Amino acid sequence: METYINSFIRGRDLLKKLLVGDMASAVLAIVFKSNPMVMGVFSIATIILFIAIIYIAVKYCRCPNCGKVIVIGVLAVDACPRCKRNLVTGKKMKKR
Repeated sequence: METYINSFIRGRDLLKKLLVGDMASAVLAIVFKSNPMVMGVFSIATIILFIAIIYIAVKYCRCPNCGKVIVIGVLAVDACPRCKRNLVTGKKMKKR
């Protein structure tokens, strides 16, 4: 069982898994375009996963210190754009 330090790490890990699932569902919808029923199922799954991605990004991908929602670059960012604190440790980041 995975243990999480804060909700940002949990949200980022869940977001990665949902993005992979969403891309796989979209590719499968394209692959099965000859069968409209299967394509429809995968298209609906893609839409549902996309809505789940937006929900997880708004709910969990927040700075643990100031509460700012970090949606753009959530997989690559290591410091909050507003308070300049590390998103994992909470320590103040040095200026670059």
